Amino acid sequence: MLKRIVQENGIVADLFHDGSGKPHKAIVLLGGSEGGKAWSSRGPRKVVDQLVNQGYTLLSLAYFKSPGLPPFLEEIPLEYFAIAFKWLVNQPEVLPDELAMIGMSRGAEAALLLGSRNSKIKAVVALSGSHVVWQGIPKLGAKPESRLKSDWSYKNKGLPYVPYGISSWNISTIIGTLLYGKLRKIHEQALLNQSQVGAAVIPVEKIQGAILLTSGKRDKMWPSTEMSEQITNRLSAKGFIYPYKHIAYDAGHNNYILKPACMQEIYGFLKENYHPV
Repeated sequence: MLKRIVQENGIVADLFHDGSGKPHKAIVLLGGSEGGKAWSSRGPRKVVDQLVNQGYTLLSLAYFKSPGLPPFLEEIPLEYFAIAFKWLVNQPEVLPDELAMIGMSRGAEAALLLGSRNSKIKAVVALSGSHVVWQGIPKLGAKPESRLKSDWSYKNKGLPYVPYGISSWNISTIIGTLLYGKLRKIHEQALLNQSQVGAAVIPVEKIQGAILLTSGKRDKMWPSTEMSEQITNRLSAKGFIYPYKHIAYDAGHNNYILKPACMQEIYGFLKENYHPV
């Protein structure tokens, strides 16, 4: 396996491929609120290595907290991902007609959102994801009067989002000090506001391909199992024509992802719905 560090066109990423000189189907990998090229780190590289061995080309894409990118997860432009997709499909290691996405946590939220807006995306794996767009995460110690922001933007305007209902200082402190039990409760409380949830819901039924959702029943970050169930309920109600599946593990927020059971589900889902060439 070969890795190419990508720092061009404003993109910060690692491209992983088999070095064969032949083009393969591409998968874009997005991490969560940790920022950076999360899938390039030691643990998730197990998944990367296996998928390259199975015949895919992978892009581990940073979207904040990397040189040249926003320092915090606030109003990340969706146009950035469009630039990355355009760059990716023009690489010699990639077959250009289709893409797949795998996202963790906030990256899963992004993968579902991007899938609903880009017909080239034919498979989405959302690990501990969300059915709505959320408020962004400001820097630790943000001033109480700081303007609240969405985590995503389009055409310089923040997308509708579910706010936490507490000050920027409080949410940044809670996240920064890893008070995860309190963090889940904040998300659950925010989801009680039906009007805000309705405005921020991700139209997952617009995704033109298969969807795999996974979650941890004991997730202390946010209620990923319940939010994934909201996604499957919406897909069913909208008559979604592509395969979709939700697997809830007896686990926390993301400590199940690298377990053999989950990894095999991911590999099997991709083999069936986004078969390597």
